[in-house]
Parts: sequence; structure tokens; C-alpha cells
Amino acid sequence: MKPIREIHLDFHNQPGIEDFLKDWDAEVFAERLARSHVRYINAFAKCNLGFCYYDTAIGTKYPGLPCDMMGELITACHKRGIGVTAYFNTGLDHEACRTHREWSKVNRNGQVLTEERVKSHIFRMPCYETGYGDYQYALIDEFLTKYPEVDGVFLDMLNVAPCYGNECLEAIRAEGGDPLDDEAVARHSYESTMRFCERVKKRVGDRNLICNSQPYWRMKEFSSHIEVECLPSGRWGYDFFAPNAAYARTINDHTLYMTGRFQNNWGDFGGLKPLASMENDLWDALSNGMGYSVGDHMPPTGRLDDRVYDNVEKVFAQCMAMEPWTDGARYVADIGVVVPLTSSTYFRDGEREYTGIARMLGELHVGFDFVNETMELSRYKLLILPDRMRMSSALQKKVTEFLQKGGSVLSAGLGGLDEQAMRFALPEWRFDVIGEKRAATSYYRLSDDAFSYAMYSASGIEMQAPDADCVYAYAVDAHFERKWDGFHGHYYLPPKTESVGTAAARSGRVCHISFGIFEAYYEAAYAAHRELVKACIDDLLCEPSLLCTGIPTTARATLTANGKHTLLHVKATYPERRGLAPVIESHCYLPGGCEASVLGEYRTAYLIPSRESVDFRIEAGRTVVTLPEIKGYVCVALER
Repeated sequence: MKPIREIHLDFHNQPGIEDFLKDWDAEVFAERLARSHVRYINAFAKCNLGFCYYDTAIGTKYPGLPCDMMGELITACHKRGIGVTAYFNTGLDHEACRTHREWSKVNRNGQVLTEERVKSHIFRMPCYETGYGDYQYALIDEFLTKYPEVDGVFLDMLNVAPCYGNECLEAIRAEGGDPLDDEAVARHSYESTMRFCERVKKRVGDRNLICNSQPYWRMKEFSSHIEVECLPSGRWGYDFFAPNAAYARTINDHTLYMTGRFQNNWGDFGGLKPLASMENDLWDALSNGMGYSVGDHMPPTGRLDDRVYDNVEKVFAQCMAMEPWTDGARYVADIGVVVPLTSSTYFRDGEREYTGIARMLGELHVGFDFVNETMELSRYKLLILPDRMRMSSALQKKVTEFLQKGGSVLSAGLGGLDEQAMRFALPEWRFDVIGEKRAATSYYRLSDDAFSYAMYSASGIEMQAPDADCVYAYAVDAHFERKWDGFHGHYYLPPKTESVGTAAARSGRVCHISFGIFEAYYEAAYAAHRELVKACIDDLLCEPSLLCTGIPTTARATLTANGKHTLLHVKATYPERRGLAPVIESHCYLPGGCEASVLGEYRTAYLIPSRESVDFRIEAGRTVVTLPEIKGYVCVALER
């Protein structure tokens, strides 16, 4: 059973809870899930503290556990057609590491306890190279032997943090490595984690397996599907989901958006997001061709909170009503954004150009995926090589083939250069690299505009384009650099009048923007940057799948398709920042009359799930849909 309409249920309990499980009844628990239209649950076999919630002969049961809680849960859920995955935290286990100090990872300073032990639960991590690896595997093996009917295993918080413990250093030395080499230590810890995952994968077999808390590409050989964990109103933020969803869906066909009912973060017992916020996350999932999962934390009494599941019931009812159309629907992307094969992080603050490009393309209502050099690129009409995406020899070959088959490429900053960043890697870039960008404060002037727009970027190249087919913008330096010259502190840095080179140009089907425009957009959200990129895309992208008229940049418009239907998703709701918190409390409206032009000629257009007809017309091989008033979100089904 593949997970749909999923609950990710935390159940992490400190010892010493007096009324533990006083309200537990597996039948009541499962019936509340069924009434809320839940079809799948990730439930707690072993929690973050290291306590087990089933009859284990190997692990440490929660003190005073009065029953075989997980066994009862699996039976009651399966009776109602609800799939169950067993959750094991394998990156935290405080009970095991407390009683077996030798199982803990040791940091470079020889410490085992590394964080403030009240503000964070991540202060003691186990090492798979020690006896802990065998212990954790034995727990999983015991569970699967005892409950062979369970539908999967969820390994949470897998970590590859370097371990300087004796077992790891001895293993490094035995392999001929240097225990004093930090890179060797980091590599060994990574490989140790991969060996553990491989071992578990073989035991789990054909059941579902999630290896969580590591980049999706790294875990593609192990995870049966991908769950994009993102509590957008918490520390993730609303810009986290889009770039990570864009990569996840190219790695695995089955993906879910794992959001939560929490206002702030996991374990936020008193935090309950408004229904409008949960609906927004559902719509983001559907708009990206993904399933939907809601995170919750059950009180230690063992009874699900009705206030939480009243909202779950409402949002899952919407999800269920749309499944006849959305099942199997895949996101339609015209653009492939190339990411480094070696990327080892999620797309967050560490790789800002990717968050910036996801936001920009979302605002432009252009369908995009994130891809790497091993993937098939021919499905896209346009590739984008962002600010630091230099071309390996393998990528050069892929891009050459892509251009030969009629594709187009947009690059920016160091994107498109060879690995030494000395020149453009391919001859189709008919631009001259003069050198690395010199001035931290620079400007550009559009070819038809005298205003000097700030780049807000210190990265990129100095470029000349004497053979360009089109020059969009010229580079302009400031009169001064920001510095102290012994007499004056240069703070006011007006642009010069003359240009010093080319800022953006096109040669054939290749465009290049000379500075790091996507990271700059992440940092400054400058509309001029978005319009410059749009000008390049408009020239390069022939027959876009979707064109929008009157839909603002705050809204999102996407297409998904499953062979039977093409679905047009338009979401008007967006977050508002209140103090430090991004909040969605109520839905935004779009007036009727906005238009979306979809490539292809369709014979019917109607809203789902209501089947209410929508006005449309056929123009030059496209279907132009006139949208009704939108409160929050609409989905239009188009049939040929």
C-alpha cells in the first residue's frame, strides 16, 4: 500500500508521566482515524527518547507500558483499511546511549553531550559503527518478525555527523586512512550510515521504507517514496517546500508533502494551525502532483485530540473528493533547473540561488523541475544553470545533446562556465569572459531603459558579448567601492554613466546573465531581476505549457496531468509575515476574469470536484480558460 492521506504521528514521552495511556483504546484510536478519512499512518515503534511501544525482548519499553500498543494499533488500523509504517528514530536514542555510553558519537573535541540539554533534544547521537548499529538493526528485525503484516518502516533523523570515537578511528586506520584527516572521518561516518541503510533495506524488502533527514538524492536507492518534511509556519518557512518538491518529484514517482498541524514546530502541543493554513498546504501538494501528510503529536494519555482531527477530517475530505482526478497526476514542467550532483544539503539557506529561482519561477507561473546531470533532460524545453552551476564533462555532453535537439539554455553568474571558471564550457555561449566580477556594488541598464538597476550581487563574471544576437542589459560600475580611503567613508555609491560590459545577452538559443541573479532575488526580491529573467525566458521558451493573464505574482498557477485529464491549479492564498512568524489565517481572493492559456485544444473545462463548467475558448492551438472568482484555490479539469 502506497501512503496517501497520511498522518505522521509523533509519540515521544519522557519517563514519569502519571496518567500514561489512561485513555488508550486501539479501536477508538483507529475509528477516529477512519472518520477523518486517514488511509495511512506513520506510528511510533521507538521514539526519540529510545523507548519502545511494543512487546520487545531487545529494546527498552516505556516505563509502565501496560499493553502491546503498536500491535493493537496495527490490528485496529488494518481492520479499517489503514496502512501502518513503524517509526524508529535511528539518529537519536537517549536511553540506549545513556546506558551504553560507548554507543554515542564523539565529536572532534571528545564530547558526547554537545547541545544545551533543555532547549534541544539533539544532544546525544548514536554511532552505527559501535554496537548500536547491531542493536538498532535487531530491533527492526524483531519488529518485522513479530508484526510481519506491517506496511513499512520509517527511519528518522539518520545522521552522517563525523564521529571521532575509537571504533570509527580504528576502522579508518584499518582501511588505510588517516584518523587525523577530518575529511576521512566525515567520509567514514557517511559510509557507515549508508551501510546501515542498505542492511535495513534488505530486511524490509518490498515494504515501504523511508530514510528521513538526509537529502533525497542520497537516499534514492533506499527510500520507496519521498516525504518532503516541511512545517512552513515553523522554522522551515514557506520558501522551503517549492525547491525541495521540485527535486523530489524527479527522483521518485511517489512523493508526499509532510506538513503538520503545529503552529511552530514538532512537539508544539498547544500549537494548532488554522484550517486555512492546512488547506493551503494541501493545495500546494496537489499543485505539485504530490500526496498529503499531516504531522501530529498524540498526548501521552493515548487519545487523539478531537480538535486536531476535526481539521484533519475537513482537509482530507477535500483531498479524497479530488482523488478521481488527481490520482496519478504528474507535475508538468517546461524548465529543468540543473542542480549539482554533489549537493549534500536540502535547498535552504545554504543554497540560496535555488530557493530564489523556485520563488521567481513560481511568481512567473512557469512549470519547473530540479534535475541533475544523470537524469533525462530531453523532456524539458529550457534548462537553467543557476549562479554557481559550472559544467562537468558529463554535463557538457548532456547540454550539447540537449541543444542539438532544439532545447534552449539560460545561465547566470558562474553557471555555464567550465569547472575552472575560466571560460564558458561550450561554444554555443558566444560570450567572452573577461574575469571574475570585480565590484561588490554594481548595476545594469536595460538596452531600452536609462535607469541603473542595482545587481545586489557580488558574484559572477565580467563579460563582453560582441557576437550576441541580442543584448538585454549592460553592466555598470559604481563610482566608488565601499571603503575608507583615509579621509572619507564611501557609503553613497552612485552608478557611472558609461557601461563596462554586458550584463545579459543571447546567442542563438543560449542566454547568459553575468551576475548571480537568483541568489540576489532570494536576498532582495527585486522585481527588476524577475523581469530580466522573464525577458530571457520569453525569448527561449517556445510554446509554454501555461500562460497567465491577470494572475498576480503572489498567486501560484501550475499544471498536472495523468493521461485522462490535465489539471489547472490556481492558488490565491499566500502567507503574511506577522513579526517573526509567516502566517496563513484566512484565504485570499482573486476576482473573476483572470485567464490561463493552456497548450493544446480541449473540449471541456470544469471545476473539480463540483464539475461546474468553466468558460473557455480555443485560440491558435491553445485553450484559454476564463477563471471564476477564486477564494483560496480552484482546480480546473481539462479533457480533450
